[in-house]
Amino acid sequence: MPEDTSTQTQTLPVRSLGETGESVTILGLGGGHLARVHSEYEARELVDVALDEGIRFFDTAESYHNGTSERWLGAALGSRRADVFLMSKTFDFPERSAEGAKWHLEGSLTRLATDRLDLWQLHSVRSVTDVDRAFGKGGAMEFILEMKMKGLVRFTGVTGHKDPDANLRALHYWDRGMRFDAMQMPINPIDHHQRSFQERVLPELVRRNIGVIAMKTSADGALPRAGVCTHAECHRFAWGLPVSVAVVGMERPELIRENARLARSAPMSPSERATLLARVAPSVALDLEYYKRD
Repeated sequence: MPEDTSTQTQTLPVRSLGETGESVTILGLGGGHLARVHSEYEARELVDVALDEGIRFFDTAESYHNGTSERWLGAALGSRRADVFLMSKTFDFPERSAEGAKWHLEGSLTRLATDRLDLWQLHSVRSVTDVDRAFGKGGAMEFILEMKMKGLVRFTGVTGHKDPDANLRALHYWDRGMRFDAMQMPINPIDHHQRSFQERVLPELVRRNIGVIAMKTSADGALPRAGVCTHAECHRFAWGLPVSVAVVGMERPELIRENARLARSAPMSPSERATLLARVAPSVALDLEYYKRD
């Protein structure tokens, strides 16, 4: 598991992000939810509270609400940009072309008011065919890796929440020299039981020392809404695994404060995880992870 290197109550614990040499806070602010609030003013308030609580990992993507997430995040960070680890993503589905990624990067840098991204990821791989297109000649991943060489992005990654086979296919290319630094995927108690990224992909990432970014830690809120388990159990479950950071969508300041408090507490122990997994097993249903449905 990445080593915790900070436990002070005025900060958040941090963990290493694979072999990047970077340490990131174990709680990150999800950019998809940032653009769901009613105004830029409310988004700025969320960013301010996140920074006050010690969050230094900020997630967004060019596709989130037609760029609104990036615009609002860039404006809210302002002069504090240098104090955070900033991640965005390129989608361009189904083409997955270098040209599409180039257009997305130019837009992301402008909207985020920055000259460089800390992490730029190939967004939401859907299938083996999708990955083959993105990693092929003239594909988006070729351009992403080129931008790392040129210094416009510091680190690169891949995200996928639909099919573990797609994420594993990306690792096929990693093994053949198209090396990226991080992978983002669902980590939650239900995922363990169905089309499991935790069971199939996580061990492969750990073996290669690729940074692990957890998302959908509560299945986008479905698990608490269905009474399967609480938000707190979901987040502590993820932090008890070898993940670097859990990106969580938080649309209210009180949620940020509560999750930051949880991040400062002990992660779930192996015995607690086993008990939770046994408890949620009777509730397993793919509808609780809508993003995995065909």
